[in-house]
Amino acid sequence: MPDPVISPDGKFMWTGDEWIPVPPSTEPQSNELGEQSLNMQDSVIGGDVVHSTVINNDPAAVTSAVIEALQQMGMIGNTSEATPPPPSPKIELPAAFKVGDHVEYHSPTNERWLDRCTVVGINDDGTYRIEVPKSSGIETKHAVVIGSAPGTIRPAAPPYNTGDRVLVNWKNHGTYFPGTIASENDEHLFRIHYDDGDVEDGVEWSRIETLVEESSEVQEYVQHISEEENELIEAFKVFDENGTGTISAKKFFAILTEMGDDPLSVEQALAEFAELGIEIDSQIDYRELAKFMASSEQVEETLVNKPEVIIRDAEIKEGDLYGHAYNHPKLGEGPIRTSQILGIQYDERATAKVETGNTIYVVGPTGWKVLPEEHPFNSKYSVGEKVKVEWKGSWFDASILAIDGEQYHISYIGYDSSWDEWVGPERIKNSRYSIGEHVKVEWNGSWFDASILAINGEHYHITYIGYDSSWDEWIGPERIQKTA
Repeated sequence: MPDPVISPDGKFMWTGDEWIPVPPSTEPQSNELGEQSLNMQDSVIGGDVVHSTVINNDPAAVTSAVIEALQQMGMIGNTSEATPPPPSPKIELPAAFKVGDHVEYHSPTNERWLDRCTVVGINDDGTYRIEVPKSSGIETKHAVVIGSAPGTIRPAAPPYNTGDRVLVNWKNHGTYFPGTIASENDEHLFRIHYDDGDVEDGVEWSRIETLVEESSEVQEYVQHISEEENELIEAFKVFDENGTGTISAKKFFAILTEMGDDPLSVEQALAEFAELGIEIDSQIDYRELAKFMASSEQVEETLVNKPEVIIRDAEIKEGDLYGHAYNHPKLGEGPIRTSQILGIQYDERATAKVETGNTIYVVGPTGWKVLPEEHPFNSKYSVGEKVKVEWKGSWFDASILAIDGEQYHISYIGYDSSWDEWVGPERIKNSRYSIGEHVKVEWNGSWFDASILAINGEHYHITYIGYDSSWDEWIGPERIQKTA
């Protein structure tokens, strides 16, 4: 009979499916792993010695230890080198500075711009003398010029104020998250309230970038990184039955060893937990863990290639998709609640592709627990669509106001609301086009074969036949016509 696997604290035993308390008669094994687990009292995490009992009772310390373990196991990357957020507007270089101007100095040693520098003199040759505040005191640079290369100066970025919307390199791990400046202390360090509810104190100016609300590139970045984090948080919430914001290390151990495409071995995960003093019955702050896991993702790859995950027993609640997922790249198989739905497309067989920020969930025609309102099995039409309605033997133009099962609340175009009525499917037909219909679409003066994917009022989501989906677009009625 194989020796049982005992947790680092000696309290639990692995059955092959779950952790159970060690029976009183069971002695911890004296194998190499067991000896290491029992003797490991202190662990070095981030340069500090943390006693295992401190880790066991502090979710923040446990989370730091779990992150360290995941990095050592190669499950998430080391993101210490910052990936810059989408660019802010370029700083225009002036023709000259005057004494007293606030500038930034590009330090060759630090390889970054240092803020809050001041011009204190102008030399005869046109170079500048500046003062650079450092932790060791004020340092003077005697001959610098205006530019963007190391050793040059430029206008200082506008100082940040309380309430400013910013992107911040969270804990200097390398990924920028959206937030708001809550306050600034005397050392010009900032307190940040992140959009996800996290708070960070002592943030240096060099880790902050202005969040340019008008930039579509910045907004796309913010949406993506927020949804990446939220999707992980919602996935962890499935295991947080009491809403504490934490999950047990025991449950996370099961996720690591049982879920995903390439789960860890029990021995490998147990060894890392033991090395860092993570006890199986401790609690993990999964919001911080999700944030770090989002930090380790390659944003560019996720934006371009969203994995497709099959889901059954699907249901939409308040804009999120619930159901049972198969072969999720991060969570394996099991119940899931996604982040906000970005859009749904149905093919001619009524198979749905539900897009979220990072994943496309595929729901078959019979994979729904509750059919969405716009599902093809629910209705041939959509709210706002222009249709033809029969009244006393003649067909009139009308618009759909609401749908209730097989009944349609319609308004006759050109008639007041006193004529509005509910009609059955036998009295309604599509005004011009239908989903799945082959049509001609104009593009740059030529007409191409296309198929209608979705209809929203007078606009049609089409795919060009023979071209990939990157060419799909929404078009108005002036660019579409029936095929011969």
